Amino acid sequence: MANTPLIKLENIYLKREDLNITGSAKDRAVIFQIENLKKQGFDKATISSTGNAAISAAYFCNLHQINLTVFISPKVNQNKLELIKKNNCQIIISDKPISDSIKFSKKNKAYLLRQSTDPVALIGYQEIGKELMTQLPKISSIFVPVGSGSTLLGISKALNPSVKIFAVKPENTILTDALTVKYQPLKNKVISAVKNSKGSELIVQNSEILEAQEILKSNNTKTSLEGAMAFAGLKKATKNNLDVGNYPVVILTGCQR
Repeated sequence: MANTPLIKLENIYLKREDLNITGSAKDRAVIFQIENLKKQGFDKATISSTGNAAISAAYFCNLHQINLTVFISPKVNQNKLELIKKNNCQIIISDKPISDSIKFSKKNKAYLLRQSTDPVALIGYQEIGKELMTQLPKISSIFVPVGSGSTLLGISKALNPSVKIFAVKPENTILTDALTVKYQPLKNKVISAVKNSKGSELIVQNSEILEAQEILKSNNTKTSLEGAMAFAGLKKATKNNLDVGNYPVVILTGCQR
């Protein structure tokens, strides 16, 4: 899981978080959360997720013999659902997966693996930033796809103040199903992290995301639409003459499912 490779594509660096054990950056947070819940004496956990976080939670909970209950929207990506089912966990389809998961946690004394409300998750994502500072000390900017903002915020805590942070979002969530986040408790902190770094928020269109994914694919890098979105963000920043420096890094958060 640790020390995912950093590869160079022309003058761009790609942090391959899609090469984690379960195929996404979510592993970074979940492994720390599992360690924490075991220390606190929990034997049950719950999570609401559109896919990647649940896939990661299911894998590691099964590995550590933690009973996991996953609350998922009926609109879940079916490929991701099949991956969740491969591990020994209870799956509940819900129209209100977030609130139902929170209620379940309180009623059943189950550890809530909701990364945007668990500070331990940020510690896990901080490891990405630490690795980057070792792999590329001269890193000048970083592009991160943003849903809840947990990944970006965690990474930001380990970066030098000189690194510009760019939060990349889609024009809509038709393509990027993993970023369908309505409740964002970390929103203000994410905004501050981006602003303080002198970076910015970038909105990319679906056509730009698909084009970016094809470019990566042609370079033997098959990544998720979310990762492609971050790559599209860098392309857009460059096109708009934003200063990204000589060592820009794109976080490829997940593999292509």
